[in-house]
Amino acid sequence: MHDILDMMPESIKQNKGRTTLQHLSEPWRCWKASIPGKVPPLPIRIENRIVRYAKAKADWWTSTAHYNRERIRRGATQAYDNPHEALSRINRHLLTQRAFQECVIESMDLYSHLIPVYNVEPLEKIADAYLDQYSWHEADKRRLLPAWINAADSEPPPLLVYKWCHGINNLQDIWDTNEGECNVLLESHFKKIYENIDLTLFNRLLRLIVDHNIADHMTAKNNIVLNYKDMNHVN
Repeated sequence: MHDILDMMPESIKQNKGRTTLQHLSEPWRCWKASIPGKVPPLPIRIENRIVRYAKAKADWWTSTAHYNRERIRRGATQAYDNPHEALSRINRHLLTQRAFQECVIESMDLYSHLIPVYNVEPLEKIADAYLDQYSWHEADKRRLLPAWINAADSEPPPLLVYKWCHGINNLQDIWDTNEGECNVLLESHFKKIYENIDLTLFNRLLRLIVDHNIADHMTAKNNIVLNYKDMNHVN
């Protein structure tokens, strides 16, 4: 739309700009109604811009419709129609599924850097999202993690510092220094912990706080097949 306005001289932009923008929806409505549509008499450059706008919007509408139909065909909206069945399927996957479909990796090229994009099976993605929310719910209910550890970094830093100080201040005998004790604050950065952790030990630790079936599911998820172009790699 800005391209069309930029082509107009300043003398007619104020008078004809609104009229031209109103004509943008006419070819689009004609296309959706499957009837031939004709742009009113306008300069040929502006008319070509309007027709190109209508074609671009038609391509967007068609691709979106195909995408949504494919999602429906693969059962993306099944959870809305049958929530109990969807929850039963998720529970069954968490309890029994130990072999997972391969994960396809593609790269989004931003010219300055590449961003890996992972294509995960939708049903497995739903089960993982359910497990993630369940894990944080159980951790919060059992007070497994301190108050200053959150699922995201969206909390304001002042509130995070307040919770951190409040949590330390409520520890038993934290300020008792009768026998020469002292409080020490340590700061460290941990990198690639999950890549280096032993899965057998990790499974035993998980079994202390979650059901053994869920612990087996979480550790088995680490051994999926990654597919990039014509190459496969077991994580």
